[in-house]
Amino acid sequence: MAKRFRKKKAFDSSVSSPVTSSKVSLLSIGVTLLLAVVTFLAYWPSLKSGFVYDARIEILEEGFITSLSNLPDVLSLKVLGMNLTLASRPGQMLYLMLNAAIWGRHPFGYHLSSNLLHAANVALLFVLLGRLIATEITGLTRGGVWKVQLAAAVVVSIFALHPIAVESVAEVSYSSSLLVTFFTLLALLAATAFRPENFRVAMMIGGVGTLCAFGAVTSKESGVMTVPLLFVYWFLFRRREAKLPWFLFLSVAGAVTAAFLAARFLLAPPAPHGLAPLSYLGGSFSQVFLLQPRLWVFMMGKLLWPTDLSADYAPVDEIGPSAALSLVILGIVVSLQAWLACKNRIGALGVAIYWLGLATVSNFIPLNRPEADRFYYLSLAGFAMQLLALLLMTLGSHRRFWMTMAPCMAVILPLTFLTLVREKVFADEFSLWTDTLQVSPLSSVAHNCLGMALFQRGQMDDAIAQYQKALEIEPGNADVDNNLGAALSKKGQVDEAIAQYQKVLRIVPNLAAAHYNLGIALFQKGQKDEAMAQYLKTLEINPRYIEAHINLGNMFFEKGQMDEAMAHYQKALEINPDLLEAHYNLGNIFSKQGQMDEAMAQYQKALEINPNLAQAHYSLGLVLFKKGQVDKALIQFQEVVRLDPDNKEAQNNLARMQAIIDQRLIPK
Repeated sequence: MAKRFRKKKAFDSSVSSPVTSSKVSLLSIGVTLLLAVVTFLAYWPSLKSGFVYDARIEILEEGFITSLSNLPDVLSLKVLGMNLTLASRPGQMLYLMLNAAIWGRHPFGYHLSSNLLHAANVALLFVLLGRLIATEITGLTRGGVWKVQLAAAVVVSIFALHPIAVESVAEVSYSSSLLVTFFTLLALLAATAFRPENFRVAMMIGGVGTLCAFGAVTSKESGVMTVPLLFVYWFLFRRREAKLPWFLFLSVAGAVTAAFLAARFLLAPPAPHGLAPLSYLGGSFSQVFLLQPRLWVFMMGKLLWPTDLSADYAPVDEIGPSAALSLVILGIVVSLQAWLACKNRIGALGVAIYWLGLATVSNFIPLNRPEADRFYYLSLAGFAMQLLALLLMTLGSHRRFWMTMAPCMAVILPLTFLTLVREKVFADEFSLWTDTLQVSPLSSVAHNCLGMALFQRGQMDDAIAQYQKALEIEPGNADVDNNLGAALSKKGQVDEAIAQYQKVLRIVPNLAAAHYNLGIALFQKGQKDEAMAQYLKTLEINPRYIEAHINLGNMFFEKGQMDEAMAHYQKALEINPDLLEAHYNLGNIFSKQGQMDEAMAQYQKALEINPNLAQAHYSLGLVLFKKGQVDKALIQFQEVVRLDPDNKEAQNNLARMQAIIDQRLIPK
């Protein structure tokens, strides 16, 4: 086997003249750019999509990533100790924060970045395959070069256009999969450029590879496998070179990865009291060994026949073949992969990428989601690499090559069609969860999320029906019970909502959202002191709960306790500096206290966020009038009348301002 790995194969072609390296390079550059452009265009429809699922929380609700003032907390890894959705993924948080600095809260820009990142991964994979091919095959003539380039382009196209990749590309919060793959491929490319004979250059390139390993592990948990993949590459392709430079490179990359993992677990905030920990698939660790092979085989089927994809494959124990049949199929597949790994080093690396890409998302550690398309994004690159190895093994026979190539080429068009169809599913939350329920009708997650989408549309009866279906499937789910209470409250059934929240809090005493919603319901019943107590309890559990800060600020303002109100508004702005309501309410406090300059600054900030906020124009007009700036006040009242033609007070003040200005113009 070792002898086979060391040997470089030469293939003859019907065309006798060899091809120069410069021509090969130009051809590779052209194909790389073409693949990237085709990939980007294939995902063009997703640019029209909105934020769905986790992205709505991470970008629109939490507000942390939308402020560059939080950048030091990300760079210093302080976020690892914060109660944030992405606290354990500072690399992805940094990526989204940079997007927010450019695009604000507009989904188009985030989708554009995801599309570009996927196109970059396609380009990196093609370049990496070209580097690996150069170590395997030499002496190619013109026909051989074209065959090799075509083979690499076809398998990369399968990676680029496979519908399983859509979830990672079209859902902004799953950009973590794109980032891990980007850094992993870049690290492997750095490894191909590593030259141990030049120690200085080797350490520079090793530094790049180490940074990539750090970028991968900070973007997603599966990034921990970047270093093992670097080791696999070294073992397969470079282990006979000088070992000290390679040892330094791999050990430093491993140490950096281990240090981050240690920091992540040591700094992680304690889980909220009362929340049930994640359980093993099937209820016990032993059951994982029976159910996980079924999931692997099930998703292998999706790789080969990618229809009926779902955002939530549930229930897990009903998908895939039986455990016994799954083990048989898995044994056959692994045997074929082992044979391929023995025959071809590129195939061996592809097998490693496939399985190591799945290592951290295979339920041996309990997961929030037992199975998902995004788990297979990096593994899909390994799948493409295995296909390339099979094609390279047929190069010696013109007939065998085209017999193997033909089906690979034939699937590209249907895969592209399925990808375009799948992109439409992620257009908005309603289409996403409606489609999910068509494939997975017993998914409590899908029923709950569809209920939330209907809640946002104001369809309370339909939302309640979805929440109730979710609870039939998964009784006692505190999040669903809490959402049901919110829908009942919105519908005016306040007493039923309160009973629902109290039920939730008996199960999970420290669920911040339930305390907050209970506060809203109590406020609706006029029990303001009890409502305030619930808001304070919400902040005791989660000090970053913006809505609780705003509601407390409003209640303290109503009581005339301006210092307390101001403290809560300012705390809300520390969490999300672009919070319109907090700026406007702070302006009201400053105005009430006679601090006109400060009030004016807050109203102007509110209008920067929403230029069409009539009440902010009105309040700013009053402040400007009090400061004697009548001309500027006139402009603000004109804007109020334009936005709200029925506003009588604005009309009266506008007439008053105009009269003052006219009086000035009358000659004395």
